[in-house]
Amino acid sequence: MSIAKYGLFLLLPAVGFTSFATSRTDGDVEVNRKNVIRLVMKRIKNQHYAPKPVDDNFSRTIWQNYLKALDGNKNTLLKSDVESLRKYETLIDDELETPSLEYFNAIYTVSMQRLNELTVIYRDLLSKPMDFSKKETIQPDRSKADFPADEAARREVWRKSLKYSVLKKMLELQQADKTKSDVVAEKEARAAVLLSTDGLFKNLLGSSAPDDRFSAYMNTVTLEMDPHTSYLAPVDAGIRDAQMAHRYYGLGLELISKDGTILIKRVLSGGTADASGLLQAEDCILRLSDAAGKMVDISGMSVLDVSRMIRGEKGTTLKLLVRKSSGSEKEMTLTRGEIVETENAAKSAVIEKNGQKIGYLLLREFYRDFKRADGAQCAVDMAKEIMKLKAEKVDGIVVDLRGNPGGSLDEVVKITGFFVKTGPVVLGRDKDHIQSYAIENGDQTLYDGPLAVMVDESSASASEIFAAAIQDYKRGIVVGSPSSYGKGTMQESLPMGKLGDAAKGIPDISYGTLALTIKKFYRINGTTTQLNGVIPDVIFPSRRIYQKIRERDNASALVCDTIESAWFIKSPVAAVLPGVIEKANLQISHDSTLNEVKREVEWLKINEAPVFSLQKNAFKKQLSDIQAHNNAIDSALKLTAGKQLKMSATPIDKPSPDKIARNQEWLNTCSTDVYLSRTVDILTDFSGK
Repeated sequence: MSIAKYGLFLLLPAVGFTSFATSRTDGDVEVNRKNVIRLVMKRIKNQHYAPKPVDDNFSRTIWQNYLKALDGNKNTLLKSDVESLRKYETLIDDELETPSLEYFNAIYTVSMQRLNELTVIYRDLLSKPMDFSKKETIQPDRSKADFPADEAARREVWRKSLKYSVLKKMLELQQADKTKSDVVAEKEARAAVLLSTDGLFKNLLGSSAPDDRFSAYMNTVTLEMDPHTSYLAPVDAGIRDAQMAHRYYGLGLELISKDGTILIKRVLSGGTADASGLLQAEDCILRLSDAAGKMVDISGMSVLDVSRMIRGEKGTTLKLLVRKSSGSEKEMTLTRGEIVETENAAKSAVIEKNGQKIGYLLLREFYRDFKRADGAQCAVDMAKEIMKLKAEKVDGIVVDLRGNPGGSLDEVVKITGFFVKTGPVVLGRDKDHIQSYAIENGDQTLYDGPLAVMVDESSASASEIFAAAIQDYKRGIVVGSPSSYGKGTMQESLPMGKLGDAAKGIPDISYGTLALTIKKFYRINGTTTQLNGVIPDVIFPSRRIYQKIRERDNASALVCDTIESAWFIKSPVAAVLPGVIEKANLQISHDSTLNEVKREVEWLKINEAPVFSLQKNAFKKQLSDIQAHNNAIDSALKLTAGKQLKMSATPIDKPSPDKIARNQEWLNTCSTDVYLSRTVDILTDFSGK
């Protein structure tokens, strides 16, 4: 499962448990999984903010949602499989109470059988040339279709799906090399699709498949309580902790996936890979050693799965088979070392526009290393960047929280105090009482000047707490997409396991970690960001406005309600904000560039789920039309050379050639950002110079 959006967490100290995935018998697996179910259900029942009744209705939902998790596009299971599994539709609640694995084992067995059958089918279909002159169509999204009635119907679903993938790849190849004939391009496209599909099925049928399916099952259960109560297997919990801490053990590689292969995009300075001198950008990783030391072919694996294999305990070794950019292959062994993540740390720059200097602060997440007193803390880093901007005598500051999924509550409270002197930042309500989280900075701020906060649909949790506080105090202007994500809940991270006995050689056992929703959060005005998010003072048209990616698009989301407002004093700038906001909204409404974005997005919304022709020329025209509208948006949102923002770097901590180069890349990207440019315009009006 994806754990990028970890939201707002209270992290408990991690225990040095060993995963139950190692050194186990089938009986051990059964017992441990039942223990996971028992512990998860117990903690949900006793500690969740608003646990749902685990009854037949709950069971029906889990039954349906787990089918979606395993076969959301309805191209693997047959209709008869689904009907045979229907006997469990109202029994899952009983199995969760027992606990029992009967339903999980039944659906796992049939799904694995069908996946094995499909390996023969897709390889056979991809072994023969495809005819793109026939008149036929495909709807790639089969979520609303029926399950195939029989094996022949399922084969037909896969025939069309693979034909669609090959045709799309074929056109990409011919776009890159316009001299490539249809015959050659079709053959190469089939080979590329075969490689990526082999990789997909290797993961689906690999040694980790049982654990992956069980984790998906447990998440189907937990996510029905609310969208942020989730089960993390031991390996996923470790990755989440590393994300929060900005620290992990690995080699120091930035990876990308291309045509089913994993390439090194960048070797991070200071990592063990960098120190070895053995790896360079554009090297292709072919094989990696697994936990048992066996070399595993990683073709077709996702970047996340490969990253999991590369990360491990400090001082352990990893074998790699790499194809160098020269074409030669080389096997090597590297030792994992500590990697301190700096790419997503707070950073700043200075923008000169309209005769003013505007400070720009980017914070991609509210990170915090809870395990080390000297570990990463975004509040400490933000304070440093603010002081750099003050040294530059900026006339205003933009805080960019676009794409920021949240993080530590403590950190967002501290950072709000950099801009607001005193008072509550957010209110939290658990089952028993309401708590105020207040600024504790001794009535001292770091910055009192003009302020703007940028948000978008992916700004969630702690990002919304900060933006809402700035908006409620009338301390600055919030700008961005029509609304932020809408997550007004907090999760507690609860490791689950049991201690062993070192003297007797009995290891500790980890059953994973439960991220459990224990509180709801409310703005200091008594309303909540839950479901509705933060509505900016100045709204920019967004290319993702029609996509179902917000909290309110989750059926299990907790409700939006209100509580009594806290007492707080608005900022001295509150009186001037309405005029600045009114002027800004008027300018945005007449902005030809942003109005073009709005028109193009409306076209994409209308055509978001097309039925595609599988004739080459007709398909090419459909793709061309869609791409033209996306290109128009890209072009509109990118400032041309003569209008790009004039940006300069602030001093970099512990500079290195790699850091300086990365920072310059970031500045170059930011300088073309239309949304940032419009925000700077608003802020220069705010400053009144």
